[in-house]
Amino acid sequence: MQFINVIVFCFISVVSLIATAETAPVLTEDFYSRQIQPIFDNRCLACHSCFNAPCQLNLQNFEGFQRGANKLNVYDGTRLKSVEPSRLWIDAHGSQWRGRGFYDISTSTDPEQNLFFQMIQLRNSAPGKAVKMQVSESRVCVQSMTDFPMVAKNNPELGMPYGFPALNHEELKTLKTWVEKGTPGPDKSSLEQQEKPSPQLRKQIAEWESFFNEENNRQRLVSRYLFEHLFLAHIYFPEKNDEFFRLVRSRTRCSKGVDEIATRRPNDAPGNAKFWYCLRKFPGSVVLKTHIPYEFSAKKLARYKELFLKEKWSVSTLPSYEPGVAENPFVAFKEIPVKARYQFLLDDAQYHVSTFIKGPVCNGSMAVNSIQEQFYAFFLDPNSDNMVRSKDYENKAAGLLMLPGMWGSDVDVKETGLFYKTLVDHREAYRKLRTEEVQKLRPDGYTLKDIWNGNGDNPNAALTILRHDDNAVVQTGAVGDLSKTVFVMDYPLMERLVYNLVVNFDVFGNISHQLLTRVYMDMIRMEAEELFLAFLPAEERLSYRRAWYRGLLAQVKMSYIFPTVGSAEPTGVKFNEDNHTKKQFVEKILFFHMNEKVRGSLDFVNWKNLEVPDSMKSLWKVEGLDRELRKIAAVKAHKKTPFARYFPDLALLKVSGIGEKQKVFSLVRNKEHENISWILGESLRMDPVNDTLTIREGFWGSYPNMIFEVKENELPAFVVQAKNIKNEKDYQGLVRRYGVRRSNEKFWRVYDDLGRYMKQTDPVGFGYLDLTRYDLH
Repeated sequence: MQFINVIVFCFISVVSLIATAETAPVLTEDFYSRQIQPIFDNRCLACHSCFNAPCQLNLQNFEGFQRGANKLNVYDGTRLKSVEPSRLWIDAHGSQWRGRGFYDISTSTDPEQNLFFQMIQLRNSAPGKAVKMQVSESRVCVQSMTDFPMVAKNNPELGMPYGFPALNHEELKTLKTWVEKGTPGPDKSSLEQQEKPSPQLRKQIAEWESFFNEENNRQRLVSRYLFEHLFLAHIYFPEKNDEFFRLVRSRTRCSKGVDEIATRRPNDAPGNAKFWYCLRKFPGSVVLKTHIPYEFSAKKLARYKELFLKEKWSVSTLPSYEPGVAENPFVAFKEIPVKARYQFLLDDAQYHVSTFIKGPVCNGSMAVNSIQEQFYAFFLDPNSDNMVRSKDYENKAAGLLMLPGMWGSDVDVKETGLFYKTLVDHREAYRKLRTEEVQKLRPDGYTLKDIWNGNGDNPNAALTILRHDDNAVVQTGAVGDLSKTVFVMDYPLMERLVYNLVVNFDVFGNISHQLLTRVYMDMIRMEAEELFLAFLPAEERLSYRRAWYRGLLAQVKMSYIFPTVGSAEPTGVKFNEDNHTKKQFVEKILFFHMNEKVRGSLDFVNWKNLEVPDSMKSLWKVEGLDRELRKIAAVKAHKKTPFARYFPDLALLKVSGIGEKQKVFSLVRNKEHENISWILGESLRMDPVNDTLTIREGFWGSYPNMIFEVKENELPAFVVQAKNIKNEKDYQGLVRRYGVRRSNEKFWRVYDDLGRYMKQTDPVGFGYLDLTRYDLH
């Protein structure tokens, strides 16, 4: 009898185990890394990463999940006082986040009482519930299971993934099992792997850290300069280009384990008399909106030594971190030769421009709405820069190049107007000084040779910036048709852009700090446009300026805040005719001053006003997909062809060929403005009849608003239908036929395809796309 009981017991146990195995996955070694993070990456990071994550829930790694959520809106542009920074991996760890207002979202091992799981299951129980507002507009943060029933009843559309197809059965079952086991994180081995660099990189890392931490004052000053420019970089090594690092300041020697010093800004005092610069492994999944890759290699280290240490110069006293010094690079780093600083910026201009285009904040409408939707950027040659050529001029200019960061994150609201006037007065004094110096050094005006040509091999010499509402992207080459405005930047402009919008800017600062940062960006933009105009005939500069700043209020602002200075000075550039000089000059730069390696490939799709010279006509071959897409690229949205104005800021076009062959194009809407002189009321200053589409292969933006999926043989029909759009109804017809709406059951399949394609074609630049601005329809 006892034997029978044993047999029955074993039988029941086996059946029970089988039943359990059928209903839930077995927790394997490091279940989190193998099963959970991939779900977060592919279904959650599209919204839950960086400061724009709903309720600050960042799921780039387990530490973000553990930290939980917080109701504070980081992008609150009306706060009178700054708030504590909440940068994941930097400002706090573990239980410290509870003291900063973050709450746990995994509230129970019972899935029915677990807030995290219930928010996901809510989407499965109401899969067709459409959302009515974008993520950035939704401010509901469910804090406990006590709040959940009311939210589930009144706002079922808040189920996760927000407004997209629900997780499939297997994904939901995996998450349920994880919750039941107490949501365990990565195992010890995975955590070590997450923190430690791969063995093949340790030698290179040690060499770089040794360079940064040499004791002499020259090296200490150079290291501080480099750190303040590279703190946002996702640093990688060519030996393993899928592993990224951050350059940080540590209280301990790098070899002893990094103890990162968290300060609001990279130029704030570190608080330790002794500290070290270390490379800390980036611990989470990479998202495209914050991904700014930067290569460290033996060649780059040799270049740094050549730029900064080959020339003989000395440091009498290291600069302080006090206001008036730390936020002004022309004062703090005056001992470093200007040419070395400027050439450092030029060598990797795309990276440095990306830091203030992408910014340290994920999105930035206040900063980005101060630039045009598409424009080219060129640079003054180092040998033509006033600061490089004259030490006396450098000393005179340094104090005039003050930046709003000197007043910190809590600018007295009552003093904002006075501070603004101070900035304008200093800027105008600098413009006058600069003009006088140019008259002395360049009495016959600038020539084509004064534009940096990348030394014949550097593609950073020509850049294009494309704006998509409150975010933007920068790439090498002249992309898109001839831009309305053009930047030419010299060293003071480049350095001020970096320090105003990146180093000195605090997204957690108060309203006045953010306002002064924005209006100073206005000043820099106008200076960069003014430097470009200095290459054109004097008699045409004012007419271009008026065309760029249309409207009575804009003209009044320009007259009082940015009056013409040096507008009568000559140019040394020779022009063939009296009109279209902007076009002529850009063509001279691209086709006669730069070679193909520097300017990049010809833009067969978008160049309509830009024309290649006769000597290059044999290279102009518009074929295949380019021939079709060219029909809708760079076409102004006039009465007969208004289609561009109905497209969103950024659409991705996935063209599938035979078998696995496919291509992805970005369709970027360039929204025209009468002017971009003001922070508010942008919609009142639009000029939609001059909107156009710029079309470029690849991912030219992080925040797609729509995805179109087209077979290669269907592309002509897609183009014809797009070109015939006359109203919103017509555009929706294009979306119905080719678009992948957020409610489409195949949405995640297409989204995953795009991710795989990006990773295959650009492994270094790969990052997960953001869907917080995807079309609501």
